Amino acid sequence: MKAALTTILTCCILFTFGQENTQENSDGIRIEQKTLIDLYVKALNNRFDLLLQSGWQYIEINEYGRLLRNMEIADRYKFLTTGELIDLSIKEKRAIDILRVVHNIISKDTVDINFGQLRITGKRKLHFYKGLRFKRGYITINCGGTNGYQPDMRFARDASTDEWR
Repeated sequence: MKAALTTILTCCILFTFGQENTQENSDGIRIEQKTLIDLYVKALNNRFDLLLQSGWQYIEINEYGRLLRNMEIADRYKFLTTGELIDLSIKEKRAIDILRVVHNIISKDTVDINFGQLRITGKRKLHFYKGLRFKRGYITINCGGTNGYQPDMRFARDASTDEWR
């Protein structure tokens, strides 16, 4: 009985570890995950340069990309994993440009949303790395420039209306 109780308690601890609904920065400031997802949706729906481009915009699936895939976002975005992007690059025989959407919590009422640009080029040939591989993806990251840190979009919470603008 004691062993069964210990096993159940251990499983509960393992399954609940890391299942928080808040996001915390290095200073200990917390923002709810739902709020961050809403800010991501606002940012993606308000980027004029992305909305005016023709064709699909590919967004890398990271921890927030999975949640964004189910939200109401403009129909020009596709959310793909790295493996799917490499396969797409091989199929289309060209490099695929991707957006990496990340955030930076500045304070309890200020959040920056940044769009990093990546390019994946997939190659199909025989590779020997940790075994035999037939596909390989090359990832390049665009430079942010030399102007220092400049966020793509900054959201501040209005305390009187409790709304993010």
